[in-house]
Amino acid sequence: MTTVRATGVFSLGVAHALALLAAVAAAALYARWMDAPAFAHWALSLAVARAGLLLLDGGLKTALVRRDQMPDTATQQRLAWLSAALAVLLSAVAAAVAGWLAATGRLGGGEALLLFVYPAAYWLSYPPLFTALARLERAQRFGPVGHAEAASVALEFALPAALMAGGMPWWAAFAAAAVAARALRTGWVRWAAAAAPAHDLAGAGRTSQILKEGTGVQATAGLSMLRDQMHLWLLAPWFGAHWAGVYTFALTACALASQVSVQTASRVALPALRAVAPAAQWPLVLAQVRRLSIATLPPLALLPAWAAQLDAVAWGGRWHEAVALLPWLALRMVPGVATTALGAWLMVARPPWHTARAHAAWTLCEVVLAVLALQLIGPTGLGVAAALGAWAGVLIFVTAAAPGVAPWPRLGAVAWALLVRPSLAAALCLAWWVQVQPAAL
Repeated sequence: MTTVRATGVFSLGVAHALALLAAVAAAALYARWMDAPAFAHWALSLAVARAGLLLLDGGLKTALVRRDQMPDTATQQRLAWLSAALAVLLSAVAAAVAGWLAATGRLGGGEALLLFVYPAAYWLSYPPLFTALARLERAQRFGPVGHAEAASVALEFALPAALMAGGMPWWAAFAAAAVAARALRTGWVRWAAAAAPAHDLAGAGRTSQILKEGTGVQATAGLSMLRDQMHLWLLAPWFGAHWAGVYTFALTACALASQVSVQTASRVALPALRAVAPAAQWPLVLAQVRRLSIATLPPLALLPAWAAQLDAVAWGGRWHEAVALLPWLALRMVPGVATTALGAWLMVARPPWHTARAHAAWTLCEVVLAVLALQLIGPTGLGVAAALGAWAGVLIFVTAAAPGVAPWPRLGAVAWALLVRPSLAAALCLAWWVQVQPAAL
């Protein structure tokens, strides 16, 4: 990796860290101002936005990044027009569904408007964005990408708090923040890509081939979203909006504790692995897992104990059910750290639809475990099942990426890279002390 690229990766990590600070402060305010159903309505709008974005972002952009060469300008323009048509169609469907829910009394007017505006802001801003983003990532120019995304994430999380403090209804505040944040991200990335030197252009591209690859990537991303949003489509119908909001709060806390390193790795891993020979990919994957473990697992180890203290001091025990879920969700994030690097390796080593089949097998394991745990344990069972099911994903990815190699030694190597870290042992000791020291006093 060149000095310029290493500097860009560092800038990407720092930018995500700054966004994390804004998001943590905003989340603390939302936990104080919003009840669990309102929190769940916001989470639903965000989930719909990201699910629709899979049809736009999850496929075409990643397909362009993983290819040997970028297609020519004419092919890129055709892809952008197709993406724009789909974005308009999705927005029209969201408007119709939100209007029907409001007309039938299933949602209030504000909640229904948020359910339309939040996703539409994501979808309509994306067609002019993805080809510019692909060019920057292929060139490993992560600095501008990180700055744009961190600024927009910070705006999306922080602006609603400022608007609500000024008296704006919560649903209007989140809708306005989504529009502003997505406009900022798109404009910034396009400006950075226009300023970058042109490179890596091929002759006339085959739009149909790119769409086929993109569809496989879309299926992979859709399955990932299905796993990540089980608390909305499985827990909420079974146990109600309250538990969906509780699980969302706990999941958000874990994401905030780990997102700096995971988001950075998810951006860097795919182009970095594509740039090396196949024989060098497995050692690079293990090195990425070790770095992610060092950066991510200590904060996750400390999170449950510190969240319990914060809930007692700042929130009066209001989120005690979410605090009880945190240890299980933190355990779920441990193998999730490994799947970040393994998933990128699988995407480079195997065709997109092979990757999608591996994700489908993992999703099936998680769903079966979740249904059994919810039936036997109750609403907290989803966290228990997630902590176990994520290791199935690690095994499936290791097997699928290198079918001719015995998976168990590599699974052991991944577990060693994850768990045998002095920083993790120190964090666990500190977490134990934080948990027991109030009783000692």
